[in-house]
Amino acid sequence: MRYVDFTSEELWTQFLPGDHLALDALVKRHYNLLYQYGCKFTRDAALVKDCIQDLFLYLWHKRNTINETASVEHYLMKALRRRLGRALSRSGSTEGLSFIEFKDANATPDDQLIQQEQKAVLADRIRKCILQLSKRQQEIIYLRFYLNASAAEIADIMQLNRQSVYNLLNDALNKLRQHTGAYFKPTIALSLILILVLSQL
Repeated sequence: MRYVDFTSEELWTQFLPGDHLALDALVKRHYNLLYQYGCKFTRDAALVKDCIQDLFLYLWHKRNTINETASVEHYLMKALRRRLGRALSRSGSTEGLSFIEFKDANATPDDQLIQQEQKAVLADRIRKCILQLSKRQQEIIYLRFYLNASAAEIADIMQLNRQSVYNLLNDALNKLRQHTGAYFKPTIALSLILILVLSQL
């Protein structure tokens, strides 16, 4: 059986009755994404790795009580977010679960999208604006543009109502418009530039 050919949801269905190879395939498929997401909340890489390991061990031991899910990726992200929050609270973190500010690193422009100089200016403006957003807005921007999550999925992951997600996202995008000025255009190019900026974390 070639587990690589199955969707994550199909692997999930096979894992629930006790297929440990299906769970192993899920770990391999989603580990890097979960690690990158977890590192948005803490610089303690060992803690993130421990939480991911504990999460998958928990899933294995509790598989008989776990239901099917429409999106394995978002289920795992939501579960890791909760687990990290508890771990950070136990460790005495003063801020608890809080999205780490974006690093102010230089993004490499891709001249296949738009002119190199114009793109560099836009990327720099977007990066500076993101640094001024609240940590919750930064997380929403990351989930929406880098992971392509829907408003409903973001609400589920962050445990917010959908209207709050819309409000926070719209406010963040309005600030982007204000800071990018004439360079801001709601096109696919902007989404790609946002992805480029977010990938520099």
